[in-house]
Amino acid sequence: MNLYAVIKYTGLIFVAMAATHLSFGQETVFSIFKTSSSQADEYFRQEQYKKAIELYRALPQHDNEVCLQLARAYYRIHQPEEAGMWYRQALALEQPLPPTDMYQYAEILCTLKQYDQAIGWYQKYLKANPSDPIAIRKIWRLKNRAYLYEDSIHYTVKRMDINSPSGELAAVPYNRGIVFVSNRPQKGMILHARNNADPLYRVYYSKRVTDTLQGQISIRYETPARYCHELHAALQEGPVTFYGEHRMLYIASGISARKKGKQTLQLYFAELREGRWTITGSFPYNSTEYSITDAAITPDEKTLYFSSDMRGGAGGKDLYKSTFVNNQWTKPVNLGETINTSGDECFPFTDAGNTLYFASNGHPGLGGLDVFKAAVIPSGFGEVTNIGYPVNTNADDFGIYLDESGTHGFLTSNRLNNNDDVYELAIDLQNYPLVIAGILKYKEESWKDSTELKLFPHAQLLLIDNLRNISVGTASTDETGAFTLTIPYSSQYRIKVIDRQSGEEVFVGLELSKRKTTENRYEMVVVKNSFKRITNTLIK
Repeated sequence: MNLYAVIKYTGLIFVAMAATHLSFGQETVFSIFKTSSSQADEYFRQEQYKKAIELYRALPQHDNEVCLQLARAYYRIHQPEEAGMWYRQALALEQPLPPTDMYQYAEILCTLKQYDQAIGWYQKYLKANPSDPIAIRKIWRLKNRAYLYEDSIHYTVKRMDINSPSGELAAVPYNRGIVFVSNRPQKGMILHARNNADPLYRVYYSKRVTDTLQGQISIRYETPARYCHELHAALQEGPVTFYGEHRMLYIASGISARKKGKQTLQLYFAELREGRWTITGSFPYNSTEYSITDAAITPDEKTLYFSSDMRGGAGGKDLYKSTFVNNQWTKPVNLGETINTSGDECFPFTDAGNTLYFASNGHPGLGGLDVFKAAVIPSGFGEVTNIGYPVNTNADDFGIYLDESGTHGFLTSNRLNNNDDVYELAIDLQNYPLVIAGILKYKEESWKDSTELKLFPHAQLLLIDNLRNISVGTASTDETGAFTLTIPYSSQYRIKVIDRQSGEEVFVGLELSKRKTTENRYEMVVVKNSFKRITNTLIK
């Protein structure tokens, strides 16, 4: 074998060995990447989205599925800018979005205030799910979103000084101050099991102080301090609900769940004894399989509302209620399709007027979680209404609390830098149900002078909702023409006046101020020659 042949043969062996080592090296690298991708998928399934994101982003290639997984993970940890970016990356690869992702992308675009684009993606989603009522309602709401700004002048929303660069939420009044939960870092604080960078939530108290300076009175809140130390939970502390003249409370507390990587919140009862809070029991329907949190109790302390992701709901988190009967809490009942959607419903609250407030990202709004309200009626609940801007924004707005007057309260929102903060809320809108008093008078002819007005006794009054064309209330005038009438909810009304003696009727307009007022007395005047004989069945 000549030298050239030797060199050529040796070179072939070298190339073959190099190729073998290269093949082995590629297989090892690809195996590592495949393992990382599989581990990322496992973190995603365990709802450990931040860990999944770290591994997905470290992959050398972001194909369509990786882009979608990143978008989905960022969507679930409420980072819409990042989620939107990765959805755009997926779209750039010219692959169609699955219907669920179309819906989520539309939700993200709402949060980013790109409402017209959001409408387009909801419409694309509807082509795959043409009968989805939620998407249909969301499109209608976004096209008519101007209505949500109509009452904005009646609300004042102010960010409170108690907030920190961390999260603060679910403020309620207590002992001349407020109690709320926060994950602000504290020395020696345990880090959250699902994210090594996030401290756990703890309960804090801030005292309200009145200052007088140069004749001006101002209200401020002192630096918050840890509260309920004796109720310290090993994993997590959630929102607190006081009752029993503030000597008893419900607290949501974290416990380990059976599902790997999953933590659940459950409700516990506590009582103030000799200045210290003592756990007295737990809600009988707690479970490690699901969370029960965001408790709210009615003013009569007989009904408990809460949010849960237990099985059998409409999807996501649903609202439930339990009533206190024979010294025990009944099995939770889902509030039904009027309230619950395939999205999340959470942070319920009931006011003195028997109205249920709650947060939802399933009902149509301005983006993220919005605050809604519905009257509690014997048959269930009245129409769900978005309470509009500035309580609601394109961000997450939730955790509303209102005092007995319905004019002052608190709200949680991440409208500033995507960070949960507590806001103080002032409202001068009229509350409902509203009881008005008045006197009914009449005159014989419309052209006669008003000084000839006479009292109209023993007339029947029917309150008519103009929007629904139904009667929603009745009253009668006494011998002096006086009456009282309950207005059940905000709407456009007229009153049908029926003369019991002649059987004739006439309609009178009723103008109710949106602004809250202490003067709810009305004088109604009808003209006798305007009455008409009743020829059809009364509206019922």
